[in-house]
Formats: sequence, C-alpha cells, structure tokens
Amino acid sequence: MQTTEKTGRKIFIQAGQPVGLIGGDDGRMRQEGDTLVVLPDERWGNPVYADSCLDECDFHIHARLTLDQLAGSGASVLLGGHYHYSHSRPEGNCTFRIVLDEDTAPANKQSLDKPMYIVHGMANPLKRHWSLEANRSAKQVVGKSLDFIRPGEPFTIDIFRRGTELTFEINGRVAFSISLSDGASGISPGRCGDTGWPISVGFLPGHAPLRIHEFWAEGCFTGPARATSDVWYLNTGGYTHYRIPSLCMTSGGRLLAFTEARLSRLSRGWEWEYALVKDEVHCLMKHSDDQGRTWSEPQVVIERGTSYEARDPGPVLDRDTGEIFLITGKAPWLISSRDDGRTWSDPRSLAAAAPGKFQDFRPGVGNCAIQLRHGPQRGRLLLALYISNAVCLIYSDDHGRTWQPGALSAYNRASEPTLVECSDGRVILSPRLMSSAPGRLFMISHDGGETIAETRFESAIPIPGQGELVAVDLAGAGATEARRALVFCGSAEDKTRLTLIASLDDGRTWPIKKELDDGPCANLALVALPEGQVGILYETDKYLRQRFMRVDLSALLDT
Repeated sequence: MQTTEKTGRKIFIQAGQPVGLIGGDDGRMRQEGDTLVVLPDERWGNPVYADSCLDECDFHIHARLTLDQLAGSGASVLLGGHYHYSHSRPEGNCTFRIVLDEDTAPANKQSLDKPMYIVHGMANPLKRHWSLEANRSAKQVVGKSLDFIRPGEPFTIDIFRRGTELTFEINGRVAFSISLSDGASGISPGRCGDTGWPISVGFLPGHAPLRIHEFWAEGCFTGPARATSDVWYLNTGGYTHYRIPSLCMTSGGRLLAFTEARLSRLSRGWEWEYALVKDEVHCLMKHSDDQGRTWSEPQVVIERGTSYEARDPGPVLDRDTGEIFLITGKAPWLISSRDDGRTWSDPRSLAAAAPGKFQDFRPGVGNCAIQLRHGPQRGRLLLALYISNAVCLIYSDDHGRTWQPGALSAYNRASEPTLVECSDGRVILSPRLMSSAPGRLFMISHDGGETIAETRFESAIPIPGQGELVAVDLAGAGATEARRALVFCGSAEDKTRLTLIASLDDGRTWPIKKELDDGPCANLALVALPEGQVGILYETDKYLRQRFMRVDLSALLDT
C-alpha cells in the first residue's frame, strides 16, 4: 500500500487494483480488467474507504467511476463519517454524503426511467444508516443526474478543499460548492470531518454495482510515526466491523489479540425501507509469534447465542501456571485456556464476587486485569470492573479458582477502568471519566486492591477519556540492573493523536511524552513485550480498522 508519505499524493485504486483501500467484503468486490467492481450489500451498503485520513489542510480527491444505472441506486461519495452512536451502527454515522442518483420522492416512485437527482447532506445517525434528512436545509438538490452522468459511461469526480470552501466537480464541471465555515454541511473547518477529527473518504455502491477505475487524493495525511500492522478491519471475515481490542502475552511468548466482532443492524433496502434484526457480537482472537509483525487467521472464542456475552474481552496471564483467563460481558463471565489460547474452558459467572449488591458490573476494556508481582499479595489476580458511576476490584488468590470482592469506589461518570502495579506493590486504578476533568483520575490501593487508600488527579496525564496503563521492564545501565516504566497511552485530542506518556519513578512524575499517530484513535490496549518494548493495539481511521504498533520504549527514553 502506498501509505508512507505524510504529504503529497496517495493512490488508493490504480488500474482496478485496490492498492490502498479498506472495506468492501471480499465476496462483494472483484476486479474486471482495469476496474474494481463493488457490489451492493443489503446489510449496510458495502462501503469502501481510502486507507488514510486527510488532516487539516487543503486537499484534492479524484476518482473515475461508472454507474451501470441511474435508477435510484443511491451510489454515493462519503466524507468524514465515523462510528459513534450505538454498538450496532456501522461506519457511516455523521457522514457528509453526496448521492449521485437519488429519487427525491422515494415513497412515490413509479418507474425506473423517472429523473434522478444529485443531492448532498448529512446522513442522520439517529435514524436510518445512510438516510439524508428530507428538508431542503439538510438535503440539498444539485440537479438532474443525467445532466452530469450517463449510465454505463465513465465519469470523473474531483473534490477540492480550498480554505473553508468545498467544491465538487463532475467531468471538470462544478456541481456544487459549499462553505465549511457556516457548518451547514456538517464538515467543520479545523481538523476536517467532525470537530477534532481528520476526514475519511469512501464510496457506497448502494443498490447496484459501482465501478471504480481510479481513486487518489492529494493533501496532508494523518498516520503513525512508526511501522504498524493491521489486525482487524471493517467488512471482513463475515463481520461488518470490529471494536474493543485487548492484548495478552502468553508464557510461551505468543501474542494474543482479542476483539468484539460485530454484525451491524440489517436494513433491507437500507435507503427507504427499514427492517432491523437483532445484533450479533462474537469474540474473536488472532495470535502472533513474531511480536505483532504478522498475525494468524481469526479464531472464534465466543459465539453469540451462548448463555454469556462476548463484549468487552479482558485477558490476563497467570505467570505461575501459564493459564490465560478471559473475562467478558455483563455480570461478568470468565473462560480460560491452558494451551496458549488454542482451546477454551466452559464459562463461569463472576457475578457473586462483585462487592456490595451490584451484580451487573462489566470488565473495563483493554488492560483491566493484572497479576501482582510484588508484596504480600504476589501472584494475586486482580480484575477491574465498572457500572454507571462506580468502579470496583475483585481478586483471586488461588489461581482463578475462586474470586473475592475487593475495593468499591463511587465516582461521577467513571467507567472503563485500567490497572497497573507499581514496583513497591501499590496498585493504580484509573477509570475513564466522561468529562473534561483537569487530569487523569488515580485511585491507589496499598493492600493489593482490597481497599482504596487515596484518590488524586494526575495533571501530567491530561487525558480523561479511554486510555490504558501498563508496566514495562527496561534494560538498565548495568549488566544485571533493571528499571521499570509505567506507560500510559490515550488520545490527546478528541479521539485523535495517539500519545504515549511514561514514568520512571512509579508514577510520581511523567516526563516522557511522545505522539505516536496524529490521526484518529479510540479504544486501545497495551502489552509489555520483551527487551523493553510495548505493544499497542488501537482503533483508528474512524473505526475502520485496528492497528498494532510496537514501540521500543528503552530507545525512546534514551532520546
């Protein structure tokens, strides 16, 4: 994929080859000569996206397309969308959508030869997946499609951003131009797309095949500063999208990646008729034997239809026995593996271990479970859970056979806690706060998670949203000397700018700060790797994929 340049031109489709494309279910996308044919999909339209996002800048997006028919297929250009509003809605919410052949009165359509129109507006995330508002202020009619496009004949589209103006051209002719400064389009100035977000760009075939001959863009692209590998990405493997990553290193050195694999709500006809089927969420796993450079085929760990949920997978390794525990879902539930994740046990409920009368706690995402290495509770398995406005800990001192209630702490809007152990045995519990708090909330336990002794805000980590902590062993200056770093990762700016912050004194100071990816980033997980490295699995590119990055922390701290 041609994704190495931070500025200039990136090619996404060339001579029908998808050289830089995400999405498009393999069974519904094929090459015919110099054309990539994207077939419709009733599930959610089968969108395809450029594999990079454009940052705050002027840009030029170019494509050469063919529509086999102009009969209300709904074939569209998509700008700036992202997943946000519910667990089941796919990529496409909050999308500025340019529809190339729209029936402006679909309820009254009578024949396929009636005039179609080019329209644009925001897809309404609170209604149907790709539906545009009916009123003219939100859905602008450009003109008749046949005035710009002929069915079966290739045509070019060019989208320009110049300052705060967005211009859309077909075959070199301006179809429409809008101002980004008035907010009418839903695409804000500043970092393009929704406020604080870089912009994604893609195509939706709709009800009929869409032929893409070429697709490229020029501008400033967001992306990682280091080498990465893709672990999961949308519309593959029979699932529409993947969310909530987690990581675990086995005693044999194998790296495991877990995720929720989601099937979106179905919408028969997706444009005007709306029928829902129940969501499906499975838990999938991949493994890597080369520290994340390459990944195996996916393995289904938990299927929908069982008596327990597959959501929010949180793994932890018992270093004494080699057993891996995976905690999921509401209540929550626990399964385990003694063969590096190849097979898994039957589920057990941990609901009775939750402190107080709360039985609906669920695990925090990412790094929500650890095994203690220091102090009198050495070997203890510790798990962080949450419910609305409260977080708690449960623990096991017998290698996961039984679990006991630990600390319980109520805090307004606290959720999704992460855990880390300091070298003196103190445990830091840090929940996500759904607010603009002045720093990272630290709840600190001195007795292995049985009680919370102190609570403070760490102003050196100004990231209240989802973020994760991990302890990483570093090579020291002497032959046998060892250091330990506490590492925090999270999005520094409104789900963008993946940033690493590190402490070398058990969290007293956090002098190391490094931006790793200036593009979108959301939920993530961390894992300590050998030789002072840390692995990061994070959602990026508007939730289009989960990317794995390996950072040499020892080298970073020496720079």
